[in-house]
Amino acid sequence: MYTKQQFGRELKSLLTQQKISAASIGSWAHAKYYDYIDKIDPHSGFGEFLLQLGTMEMGPEFERSHKELNNIADRLIAGEDVKL
Repeated sequence: MYTKQQFGRELKSLLTQQKISAASIGSWAHAKYYDYIDKIDPHSGFGEFLLQLGTMEMGPEFERSHKELNNIADRLIAGEDVKL
């Protein structure tokens, strides 16, 4: 299974390794959904979360700040359900 904790750690790493645009992170999250679609619990809401985060690639009105993304990553790592 691909978990929100795994995704949170990967997101945190991505945010600390390089200065990346919110649109690029959205594209990355969208790709993660399709890469792991068969390894995501369909009842967890995590797949929908990834698709919602993926909307950041659609334009600045959907983007979240790096500070907010870091907070989201921390909450996911802690096992919290995050609603966007």
